[in-house]
Amino acid sequence: MSSRGGGPRTTGTDGSDHAFRQTVDTKYKKAAVARKNLKKTLTMLFAYYPVACGFALGPAVAMGKDLDVHNVPFAVLALFGLVFTIAATSAAGPKSFDAKKLTSSTKFLALIGVANLAAATAARFLVFEDRRIAWVFSEFLSDKVGKKTLQPGQMYPFAVSLELLLEIVGVIIPMGAVALVHALATYSGASSKTN
Repeated sequence: MSSRGGGPRTTGTDGSDHAFRQTVDTKYKKAAVARKNLKKTLTMLFAYYPVACGFALGPAVAMGKDLDVHNVPFAVLALFGLVFTIAATSAAGPKSFDAKKLTSSTKFLALIGVANLAAATAARFLVFEDRRIAWVFSEFLSDKVGKKTLQPGQMYPFAVSLELLLEIVGVIIPMGAVALVHALATYSGASSKTN
């Protein structure tokens, strides 16, 4: 049967019944789009958390500095984020869709991002400059990349900007995941509310 051109037409119809043919309900189309976007968002988090952990620990380890209360908590938050991203991904599958587990996982990811941003903001005021993650990163860049031609003070504004960017991304992406989970639960007819 052809709906275009001069091909054969089904007996008993003149082709004007197209408005009455079955179509996929828009809520299922929207649910599919929300699931696809959620998977992309969770994939971004799989990339984000190792980068955040590496930013917190990598320069200190590479330079032989102590791991302490100035960098370890940020790395631990990134590891928790990775664990909850894995949990969210396992709950987001079409056959394993669990709205409550997915909602709680993504809300915890958003909470981790907010806690990371708040702790980093507090550290900017409470921690001596030479112990801050951005300063250690700028020392690393100066020593390993700049070959001592660039001073840490010259690299510090870039390091602070990069740290702030990572902190903001760590809040925005999980918040987007929370919104997508809500949309997915709404369109698929599952409840996203947790007790």
